[in-house]
Amino acid sequence: MYKYELHLHTMETSRCGHVRAVDQVRTYHDLGYQGLCVTDHLHNTYIDLMDCHDDWQECVRRYLYGYHLAQAEGRRLGMDIIFGVELRFPENDSDYLIYGIDERWLYDHPYVCRMDHQSFFDRFKDEVLIIHAHPYRNCDEVFYTCVHGLEVVNCNPRHKNRNELALALAKANPHLIRTVGSDAHRLGDEGRAALLSEARIPDSYAMKEVITSGRFQLWCPEYEDILKECEAIPHV
Repeated sequence: MYKYELHLHTMETSRCGHVRAVDQVRTYHDLGYQGLCVTDHLHNTYIDLMDCHDDWQECVRRYLYGYHLAQAEGRRLGMDIIFGVELRFPENDSDYLIYGIDERWLYDHPYVCRMDHQSFFDRFKDEVLIIHAHPYRNCDEVFYTCVHGLEVVNCNPRHKNRNELALALAKANPHLIRTVGSDAHRLGDEGRAALLSEARIPDSYAMKEVITSGRFQLWCPEYEDILKECEAIPHV
């Protein structure tokens, strides 16, 4: 089985990141992962702090810097470096992991982070995969009708992720896809969770297909109890 990280940040792009993209890739390679999804943060505050915030094309070029560094190192090591985004919309502090996109998609949708979550879902639900990251970390109300799935286990050790509430929501809504993520920002965060696939996953579109088709297993030793309960949820 090939092992993939679904949730990871680089210090070159995410302001809360503390590990260089190259070091993230090398660490995951040493841990036996075949690939990882770079899901750096994209939200209004990130854009507004740029001196080029009125130039979307330049904003995207800078945003992609961490991913490009990871991609180059991954190519050298024979790893699959997959493009994703962690979006936050203006109305609250909820975050959404987006798969099934590429760089061109981001360039072609200016200031997508300034939409609201319902409008984003209505427009892109048939095009991209939308996973609610750490649903209960920063809020008690989860807009689960505007996503395809939930990150039922988030392993970031510095937050109260309340994964048990995400599990309960998944049980009540078995049609929602379940994923896990290390949410790696700092040294020591890496390699806590993974998606396991029988086939290699070369890009974000393939990752979307694997996840939506259910052709994967989840791995997270720290939360094996939650994963066992997830496995028992009937697929609808």
